Amino acid sequence: MKFSVHKLIVLALFCSGTAAVAQIGGALGNGMSSRATSLGGADVASLSSPLEAIQGNPAGLTELKGHELDLSVSSLFVTGSFSNSVSNDGTISTFSGVLPYGAFAMPLHSKRFILGLSAAPDVAMSANWKYMDPPGGLGGTSYGLQQNKSAILGLRYAAGLGVVVNKKLSLGGTLGLLYNRNTLDAPFIFQQQAVLAGAKTLLDLHTSGTGWNGTFGALYTPNRNLTVGLSYKTKTTVHSNGDASGDVGAQFATLGVTGVPTDFHYDAGVITKFPQALSGGVSWQALRRARLNLQGNWINWSNSFNNLPVNLTHGTNSAINGLVGSDAMQDVVPIRWRNQGVFGVGVESPVGEHLAFRGGYSYATNPVPSATLTPMTAAILQNTIGTGAGYTHGRYNFDLAYQLQLPATASVGTSSLLSGEYDNSKVNVTMQSLTLTTRIHF
Repeated sequence: MKFSVHKLIVLALFCSGTAAVAQIGGALGNGMSSRATSLGGADVASLSSPLEAIQGNPAGLTELKGHELDLSVSSLFVTGSFSNSVSNDGTISTFSGVLPYGAFAMPLHSKRFILGLSAAPDVAMSANWKYMDPPGGLGGTSYGLQQNKSAILGLRYAAGLGVVVNKKLSLGGTLGLLYNRNTLDAPFIFQQQAVLAGAKTLLDLHTSGTGWNGTFGALYTPNRNLTVGLSYKTKTTVHSNGDASGDVGAQFATLGVTGVPTDFHYDAGVITKFPQALSGGVSWQALRRARLNLQGNWINWSNSFNNLPVNLTHGTNSAINGLVGSDAMQDVVPIRWRNQGVFGVGVESPVGEHLAFRGGYSYATNPVPSATLTPMTAAILQNTIGTGAGYTHGRYNFDLAYQLQLPATASVGTSSLLSGEYDNSKVNVTMQSLTLTTRIHF
């Protein structure tokens, strides 16, 4: 069966159009396909689908046979609580959205070379909280009960090639275009702007842009029962552009500034850096009906999520322009995330010819320092369990997975963010997901 190029384009557009508005909890995903999710993300040495190979280890493309199409959809549910100096009833929106994505692979003229294409999320952090804005800014300004929304989303369009070097060794690589969207709709305190540092305003910021990254991978199979996998992803830098608008009325009122406009609009630019990452693991046929997967990941957050530069130009508020001495300004938001280690184990057991059961666990170190922690950057989940099953019928595979990221709590003593708004605050989050993957063999 031929799979036309226009069908791939339709698939990519469908994925991008929906992923752009989806909300996802967490930072980097813990497995992409249903199978990988149920194994706790431990699939770098055991890959069975185009999606797992392109997003996990491109050398795994050589494990695929014939033309294969993956279509996945995930539903995510988040619960959480937040307390600060003025309130202990902060809540997060429970339903985080539905996210579809997919991948396709096919052999080239020589079966030693396998081509893969995908459209799938690469990085996803989103939060939609509602809590009382504590006094802060200059003079103890508060904007009252507010929605606090933030999102850093990255959708990756990738093309990859897997190459069979010999019977034991395969190599692979991908080139990806990352489409990034950034959103912030919340009270915002300037951190390092020379004149406005410490001032608070309502801010609604939206930017988007693109950047490039690549992945490289290897699979080594010394014998039929053991496979070793390695994968590396490069760092990505995105210069995104958009607009920022808001209202500084409460801050002006606190300072006694009256008779001037309080609303504003700027052209906005944000520089977002996504981390390089290294993964390694083994897949071992421990028993006749049980395969054990082990994996470790290193994520270089400290070299990417250290600071978030924000550039604002062409400001429309004459009072702010006069105060700053320009219609443009720059600010830098400190993030200072630490490098992260993730360790996973998964077991896969076939039952008969058509059915398989899976289970997995992963542990991740917390990359978010308490000094810069806010509910909108609370990617603090550490312990994850997953379970799932797969069923094969003819040329169709159906995999369903459930994943629970166990409750995690983090507290702030003294925040390094200006105004002390997040001093003595506490955030708690839990996330659950359901993922369905359908794979079609042509």
